[in-house]
Amino acid sequence: MQSSLYVALAAQRVLQQQLTTVAHNVANMNTVGFRAESVNFDALVSMSEPDGVHFPMIAKTQPSAVPGTLERTGNPLDVALSGPGWFAIQTPGGVAYTRDGRMQIDAFGELRSVAGNHQMLDAAQAPILVNPNGGPIEISPDGRLRQDGNVIANIGVFEVAEPNLVARYENSAFLADVEGLPIAPGTATRLSQGFVETSNVDAIAQMANLISISRYFESLNASITESEKAMDRSIQELAPPQS
Repeated sequence: MQSSLYVALAAQRVLQQQLTTVAHNVANMNTVGFRAESVNFDALVSMSEPDGVHFPMIAKTQPSAVPGTLERTGNPLDVALSGPGWFAIQTPGGVAYTRDGRMQIDAFGELRSVAGNHQMLDAAQAPILVNPNGGPIEISPDGRLRQDGNVIANIGVFEVAEPNLVARYENSAFLADVEGLPIAPGTATRLSQGFVETSNVDAIAQMANLISISRYFESLNASITESEKAMDRSIQELAPPQS
C-alpha cells in the first residue's frame, strides 16, 4: 500500500515538471526562434519489494528538432536558417546556440543580437565586425556577409545535436555540453536575409497536453487520497485506540 502511495507521489512530481514545460512552451508560442521542449522520463527501481517497484522520474528535457516557419520581415539585419544548424552568440556563461537571427550593429561596428547584449559569432566563434557608417549589409545564402560589395565576414552556423543542448539560455538559445561544429551553409542549410524563423510550438497539441496532464494529476491525487484513507482504516482496525 505504501509503495503505491510513493509511486503516485513520484508520478505527480514528474507531471508537475511536465506541466511547467508545456506551460513554458505555450507562453513562447510567439517567440522568434523558440524551440519547444518535451520531458523525457526514466524509472528508478527499488528492490525493497519482492518484485521491485518502479518509481517514475525525470531524465531530462529536450528541445524539438522540428523547425519553425520562415516569416518575411524585410529587415536586412534579420536572417533565418533553413535546414539544420544554429547561430552562435557570446554570453557571460559561454557560447550559446540559437535560431533567432535578428541582429543589430552597435556603435563600434560589432554585430550583436537584437537586444544588443550578445555578440554574434563567425565560424571561428569570433565577433563579427562591420563598418557602422558603411553601406547596406548583404547576407548570402551561404552565410557570407558583404558590405560595399566586399565580403567582410561569414556568419557562423554550427551543428549541435539536440541531446547536447543541456540548458536553456533566455528564451530562444541553449548552452551545450560540447562545442558546436562549424558547417558550411549553402546546400542542406541556407540563410535567408530579411526573414525570421517563428516558434515551432504547436499550440493545439500543447493545449491538449495541458488538459491531459491536468487530468492525470487529478486522478493521481484521488488515488493518493484513497490510499491515505485506506491506511487510516487499517491502522484503526489493527490497533484500535486503548480505552
